[in-house]
Amino acid sequence: MSAKFKILDNGITIISDQIDVESASIGVWIGVGSSNEKEDECGIAHMLEHMAFKGTKDRNAEKIAREIEDVGGDINAYTSKEVTAYYLKVLKENAELGIDILSDIIKNSTLPKEEIEREKGVIISEIGQSYDAPDDRVFENFTKTAFKNQPMGRPILGTKETVSGFQQSNLKFFLDSNYIPENMFVSMSGNLNNGKFFKIAEEKFSDIKNDNKPKKINSEWTSGFITEDRELEQTLLVFGVEGLKNTDGDRFSLRALSIILGGGMSSRLFQEIREKRGLCYSIFSFTQMQNSSGVFGFYAGTSPKDVNNLLEASLIEWKKIKKFISAEELCKAKAQMKSGFIMGHESNSSRSEYFAKNMINFGKMIEADEVLASIENVSINSIYDLCDRLLTSAKPVLSVIGPDANSLKKLEISTML
Repeated sequence: MSAKFKILDNGITIISDQIDVESASIGVWIGVGSSNEKEDECGIAHMLEHMAFKGTKDRNAEKIAREIEDVGGDINAYTSKEVTAYYLKVLKENAELGIDILSDIIKNSTLPKEEIEREKGVIISEIGQSYDAPDDRVFENFTKTAFKNQPMGRPILGTKETVSGFQQSNLKFFLDSNYIPENMFVSMSGNLNNGKFFKIAEEKFSDIKNDNKPKKINSEWTSGFITEDRELEQTLLVFGVEGLKNTDGDRFSLRALSIILGGGMSSRLFQEIREKRGLCYSIFSFTQMQNSSGVFGFYAGTSPKDVNNLLEASLIEWKKIKKFISAEELCKAKAQMKSGFIMGHESNSSRSEYFAKNMINFGKMIEADEVLASIENVSINSIYDLCDRLLTSAKPVLSVIGPDANSLKKLEISTML
């Protein structure tokens, strides 16, 4: 692994991954997201991310976009529950320009009042678009139930009410309270000399000062059943239990379990529920790992008349997997994990994010050989032990959207596992 890191005097971590490509992927990852919001701030982390591109002391919104696009690059950002990222990709000869633009939007965003009012409309439209997408909504309802009355359970986009009320002072307060150097990670993967990148990045980011300390957010899992009536052709559902933290030693066993259960066309859920029974078009399992909790579950869409049959058949597969996993299934799961990791490392965009999240979650770089060894160490017994840990006394959550979904409320989800 070629990546190296350096912690500046102000606490910002600089990560450099010098590889032989013609481009450079550079970003700033900040260990803050929607889970850091108070109830009346719901959506403010996401809005602040939008506003970063609306102008700085020296660049307006058009100039930020034009400077990157004039050299054939692209720039973007995202907000998640626990991370906000600002990143770009340029040819190697334009890397210094990229670093300058990223440092500018992090340090010097002016958050213009007229742009705030304009962006409210954009985000409220985005909220409406998410509401109109039932496959988004069923996951949002699931998370709201799994982490009831907690920041982790609230929508990243916010609500129409909260977003409508944000003022420039609210955005500045959230920025000053959470954009803390100790919680910032500037990561580059590309054809730029390590020493040169460290020098430029230190020049651009070392003057950021903030004496606040990062806040740790603890989330607690709550069981529940939520339904939403919608006039749809299909009924969509998400079923899950509490999973693992993102640093848990069993995380590779959980990924293997998820692949075996519902990761691809040869998985148990796909073969049994779609291919043999014809109960759905789409079904898959998933894992989400956060700082203090996680999710392990599955999603499916089916005909309204087949909801109970699909749910019953799917949970039978859950119960079977606790008792038998074949060597062939384990081998396939390992192959998928290894190939996914190796292929990801062929993209410098993926590499820059991977190294940043290493430092956010673990406080160190994790060598590729260590990841591959951890995958290889997953065994049938380690998955059985994990099943006992997660499923024996699990508190399930079920979210359903579709025609007459509320009629399903008689289901006793506490007895499903």
